[in-house]
Amino acid sequence: MLRIRALAMTAGMFGILVAPETSRAMATHAAPVRVPPIAWSTCPVTWVGSTPDLLRHRLQCATIQAPLDHVIPDGRTLAVGVIRVRAGVPSQREGSIFFNPGGPGIHPGRLLRSIANGWADTEASDPHEGSKRLLADRFDIVAVIPRGLVGSTEIRCLNGLPGAHAYVPTHLDDVNWGLMTAAAASAARSCSAPAHAPYINTEQHVHDMDMVRRSLGDARIHIYGASYGGMIAAWYAANYPESTGRMLLDSTLDFTHDYVTAVRLTQRARHDTIQREVVQPVLDNPARFGLGRDPQAVARAIANLPSRIREVWFVGMESPVELAAALLVAPWWRDARPPNYDAMATLIEHAPIAPDPGLANRIRLAANSLAIRLYAPPRRTPQFADSPEGDSVRSVVVCNDIPWVRSEQQIRATAQADAARYWSYTGETTMQDLMCLQWGGATARQPDLATLEQAPPFLLLQSDKDDITPQSGAAHVLERFPNARLLTVRESNVHGLFNFTLSPCIESTAANYLLTGALPDTPTRVAMCHGTQGNAVDVIPSAPPGSIATPEPSPAPAVHDEL
Repeated sequence: MLRIRALAMTAGMFGILVAPETSRAMATHAAPVRVPPIAWSTCPVTWVGSTPDLLRHRLQCATIQAPLDHVIPDGRTLAVGVIRVRAGVPSQREGSIFFNPGGPGIHPGRLLRSIANGWADTEASDPHEGSKRLLADRFDIVAVIPRGLVGSTEIRCLNGLPGAHAYVPTHLDDVNWGLMTAAAASAARSCSAPAHAPYINTEQHVHDMDMVRRSLGDARIHIYGASYGGMIAAWYAANYPESTGRMLLDSTLDFTHDYVTAVRLTQRARHDTIQREVVQPVLDNPARFGLGRDPQAVARAIANLPSRIREVWFVGMESPVELAAALLVAPWWRDARPPNYDAMATLIEHAPIAPDPGLANRIRLAANSLAIRLYAPPRRTPQFADSPEGDSVRSVVVCNDIPWVRSEQQIRATAQADAARYWSYTGETTMQDLMCLQWGGATARQPDLATLEQAPPFLLLQSDKDDITPQSGAAHVLERFPNARLLTVRESNVHGLFNFTLSPCIESTAANYLLTGALPDTPTRVAMCHGTQGNAVDVIPSAPPGSIATPEPSPAPAVHDEL
């Protein structure tokens, strides 16, 4: 549920940016104004889905009125939604854990409800999961709904319809570029028009979080943030170090750089994954896939795949079978172009493919799926990566958070280089860049992240093969902050680990840290778990408890600064 696909995550990924202007780098503490108690009530289905019986009397929601600008309030306000699951044993309550699932633009409601229900449904005596029950008993679990999403004052400024421009990676000519810049200008006008649009950013969100903290009466809050939620935690701690407790940063975005540079790391990591897991197996043994015995000829065929096949097939391509299917269909599409799907399906059905019958059937099935997409009528209905408001919030936050200083010529040059270099390039990043270029300037005041060094030791969780927020980002955070600790998971590509693995090494370590602040007992700042599955015997009901796998010492991951 936490995995954010590369297409959604790569919105706004372009090059190196200069340091923010001085006026934006100043301290961003909000004025400590008196806040009224929160009036809690039952949660709308649109916020959290259906309420489980176990949380019937604990899951609560509310709406507060927050200043548009906490730092310079002028009397204008907007609605901010708040969700909490109360501590199961009020007499043992120790505080609050604030949760953010990532984004920007991801709603926290349903995931918060699911995680809290899982914790509450765990036996405290469970040797592997018992700490989660203690978390549910002793802490309120809280989510502040980001501005612009359902439950807060919403923004819906993108229509979700296909643009007039052609597929960007293969159409960077002058005519298509003109269509792209016009579409980006239209999106910028639409999304900047609402009066509250300039105040939908990471800075104002962390001030909303502190407003809720003060309403709850907690001196400090603990934070569990996944992906972009790690950046939110870092910005909160930089603004409010004295109010920051434990921070569990799961698959965090690299907040030591700007959002754009962090997402460029994602693009490179996703390209490397495609090269390693999709392309290279075909080049290593093309005959196995029915593609002859000349790897160089196959490489040329891959490089020359028709634009339409790249457009409809490459975004989600994850196996060499899918690549082999594309190479099977490509000559027919390029040279003969059957008039309809049925004609293409006939060619696929009778074509000799791979020598192994099972593999041949898999390639044939994938080729038919590709043919369906190739002959599908043009889409005329809205389609969103997340939701109308979620996609809008993502674009608005990126433009508001980052000073955009590059020229259109530089943006185009980057697009041309990325199209030639990365399998993972789709053009979405370029469209976001062009939109923000015409935005009118960033509105978020950048925090001084050096203040984060005053926070208590915090724990990073990181899969070594995560290509959404790659390990190099965690390496940057570890290198920058001496109070950071890293638990890396070997042979895992899971994005968002805690609560979504069967590994006691991961689950117990993360839960115990949130519960007590205990960090992995290793002589270095880096520890390691092996995989996400754990021992299958441990999850069999009534099985005798086995020993809990504990993290092992590990060298720090390599830091890459070439971006």
